[in-house]
Parts: sequence; C-alpha cells; structure tokens
Amino acid sequence: MLAARQTYTGAAAPCLKHTVYRCYSVLPCRRSSNSRCSSGRRSLQVSAVFSSSTSNPAFTFGKVDSALAESRRGGQPMTMDGTVNKAGLLLGCSILTAAYTWMQIFSGNGAAAVAALNVAKISGMVGMAAAVTSMFKPQWSQYTAPVYALCKGVALAGMSAVLEMMYPGIAMNAVLLTFSTAASLFVALKTRIITITDRFADTVRAVTGGYFVAIMLVFLGSLVGLRLPGLFSGGPLSICVHMVAAGLAAANLLLDFDMIERMSYQRLPKWMEWYGAQSLMLTLVWMYTEVLQLLWMFAGGRRDD
Repeated sequence: MLAARQTYTGAAAPCLKHTVYRCYSVLPCRRSSNSRCSSGRRSLQVSAVFSSSTSNPAFTFGKVDSALAESRRGGQPMTMDGTVNKAGLLLGCSILTAAYTWMQIFSGNGAAAVAALNVAKISGMVGMAAAVTSMFKPQWSQYTAPVYALCKGVALAGMSAVLEMMYPGIAMNAVLLTFSTAASLFVALKTRIITITDRFADTVRAVTGGYFVAIMLVFLGSLVGLRLPGLFSGGPLSICVHMVAAGLAAANLLLDFDMIERMSYQRLPKWMEWYGAQSLMLTLVWMYTEVLQLLWMFAGGRRDD
C-alpha cells in the first residue's frame, strides 16, 4: 500500500479563500504556520496545477486556465458522480460504434468490410482532431467528447479486427484486461487501498514525459531513415517497451481518477465533467492499444522495422 496523503480537517483544512481566475480554484493552498497561504501558491495558475497533478495531455497541455477565466460564475458545479456518468456515456458510445464496425467487418460482405476498415482509418484522424480541439477549447468538450468517443470506437474496432483475423480471441482478451484493470484501479483508489502521494505522482509524470519524448525522437528519426532494430518489431525489447507503456497508462489512469476527484471539490463549471470524462477516455484508449499490442506480440506477431 502506497503511503497515504495527509488529510486536512478542522482548523488544519486547506485555505479555500484564495482562488485563481474568477474564483475558480483547482488546488487549495495549504495553511502555513501563520495561517496564511503563501503568496507563491496564491499566484499559481490552473494549468500549472494540472501539470503538477497528472501527466494526461488533456490536463497538462490543455488551455483549462483560459477556459475557466472565460466561464461565467454561477450555475451548477461539476461533481464526481456527474463526471463518472458522462465517462460511462462516452464509453457506451464507443462500444456502440465499435460493435457496429465489428459486425460490418465480419459480416461476410467483402465490400462492407473494406469500407468499414477505410472508415476506421478516417475516424481515427477525426477522433484525434476532436481530442486536440478539446485541449485548446476545453469548454467545447461537451461537443467534442462525444465525437471523440464515437470515432475512437470505430477506429479501435478496425485495428482490433485486423489482429483478430490473425489471432482469434485477441480483441476480447484485450478488452477484458483493459476494463478489469481500470475497474480494479478505480475501486482500489476509492477504498484507499491505493492512495496518490506527491512522490508517486512526480515519478509517473517524469517517466511518462520521458517515454513520450523518446517515442517522438524515434519517430522523427524514422522520417530521416534512422531506425532502431527490434524496438517495435515484436521482439524482447519491443515487448519491454510496451509493458512499460501499459504500466504508465495504468498509473496515469490512477492520476486521472485522483485529479477528477480533487476537481469535483472545487465547484468548477459543469462542462468540466465532460472534459474530465474525455480525459479518462484518452487514457483508456492508450491502455487498450498497449494491451492489444502486447497480446499480439506474445502471440508471435512481428513486423520489420
């Protein structure tokens, strides 16, 4: 069990009177010995708080601070239950489009299967565009989040179907592993079996950042003809890389759950429920793709670099 965070009650409770942008506070300041919040913490912006709490790109690079500054006060605030419900709705949208795409590919109609696979490729790009739009316009997430979920369902179904043709049963195993892991992490966090410490969050954020920087460098190197044999070919090194990525996805899911819970205490605008739900979907999609690729490699799948 990870070390528990300090719980503040009574006179030691966090100081909530200092907020950022139109009285929207994302992370409360801790009281100092003289019962005043430090001036440095008072000046923290919302984006900096997100960056220090999670490595999810939607939170880390998103323009949340600007969106909160533009939002009007009043109305119903976001809640944890509301965010979970919206995450379930987005997940349901993805499942529906994935199931329809899956049925078209395995319908026995060659033309329908080819069309579905082509649509899956386009849907992947549209879903990515919706995710990027949400990062720069978080207040639009009530519209972009459903688009992302619908498109990603189609895209993931197409990718899964291709591997399913080669290794029957691989897609269902990946789905079960992903959802069972996510559910277990959520329950463990809610029951305090696992708690998020500053050291844990900092470690996950640093390793995740390093991982994506390395992947980006490898990608840029491949554009100029520089390749690293065995890194993504399905060999032992490739399996290790994807195991690390799957572990990072699971750790980031914990940070997302914790971040959303903390946000729900700050009475942020209602649209933040959609933003938080979409952020969870981003991490779930990442986890599923990593698990699917690992199962493919364990099954003997290889590709030439």
